[in-house]
Amino acid sequence: MPLLTVQGNRITQVLIVSIVVLAFFTFNHFGSSNLSSDSAASSINNVNNDDNKKSPSGFKAPAFNFGSKTPPEKPKPANATLDFQEIIYLSMPYRTDRQDALSLVAAAAGLKLTMMPGKTPDSIHPKAMPPHIGPHNMTGKAWLGVWRAHADVWRYIIDNNVQSALIIEDDVDFDVGIKEIMGNFNWQLRFNNTIRWGKNVEKGWEEECPYGCDWDDIFLGQCGGSPNLKRLDLHAVVPDPHSPNVSSIHPWWKKEFQEVWNLTESAGVRVIAPTYDPICLMSYGVTRMGAMRLLYHIGGWRPFGNPVDNEVAWKAAEGKTSGYTMSPPAFVAWRVGGAQDSDNNAAIGAKPMSSLGNMGGSSVGVKNSIRKSLEGFFKKNYWEDMKDEL
Repeated sequence: MPLLTVQGNRITQVLIVSIVVLAFFTFNHFGSSNLSSDSAASSINNVNNDDNKKSPSGFKAPAFNFGSKTPPEKPKPANATLDFQEIIYLSMPYRTDRQDALSLVAAAAGLKLTMMPGKTPDSIHPKAMPPHIGPHNMTGKAWLGVWRAHADVWRYIIDNNVQSALIIEDDVDFDVGIKEIMGNFNWQLRFNNTIRWGKNVEKGWEEECPYGCDWDDIFLGQCGGSPNLKRLDLHAVVPDPHSPNVSSIHPWWKKEFQEVWNLTESAGVRVIAPTYDPICLMSYGVTRMGAMRLLYHIGGWRPFGNPVDNEVAWKAAEGKTSGYTMSPPAFVAWRVGGAQDSDNNAAIGAKPMSSLGNMGGSSVGVKNSIRKSLEGFFKKNYWEDMKDEL
């Protein structure tokens, strides 16, 4: 009996060791590949985001918290509506000069735009005046018409079930690489945890909304403003080879880069942060719910008494709306000099007319201006090209 017991114990020990060894080799062969695979990331051309990886501009790629995804080397470019459902531009009906120019710009960039007319203050019936609050009486003021034009777009988005739209003014300029810029921005907002939910949080990767599903408005053409200094942790410095040099951007953005984000250079990178206090409505995206919130809070239901861009900024600062802001912005103002540069600023309107128009125009804060590129885009000399054909 003792001999059989000893033999039985040895057999049991051998079986246990064999099972452990077999399990170990099975895990090494199958388990490691399963753990490293990611079905959500398999459709993206991933690259390693390590200390030696350089961005296209030569900058070291920042260490982001991307959860299960790493940034593709070249995110998919945006489509003809920059991944929004529509691009809507506002223009006074008589500004056919700006409409002509924007049609050429959009054609060169491969964009699809829809125009909605601007409004004058006297086009608003006294019975339709929005409820007034605060020290400013908007009756007869130009900014009343500006508000009505934006309110019309918000209402259009609501009534037509537009899930997202980019709203731009008719005098914007942007980079020739706008589709790449917005494709990268779209990817960052969908998959960069640092921007969307703070550090060490993972959720939302199954969302199919362009630019994510958690925003009311996205600012892409602000002319000033500030981030929330109490939540600077919710920002990210992201690579973008189309971003301009700090010496060529507006002093306001330069100050933000250097004093808020502690960056001495903007070329090759942009900062994305929660929207807080943006100035100007040169270019901004809205969701349908965002349009509903803006119309509810600003004149469509509740009273207001300040220029609409201020009202939009303050609603973000109060937390009544939320979204994201790109700095430096992707859209800037194109200026030709003289009275043509504004339809609602009396001081500018009183200046002489520019004789050169768009040919003498310029912008600040774009690396490769789409408007400046038109000369090369349309360059042609048929007879010169054909002289060697004789």
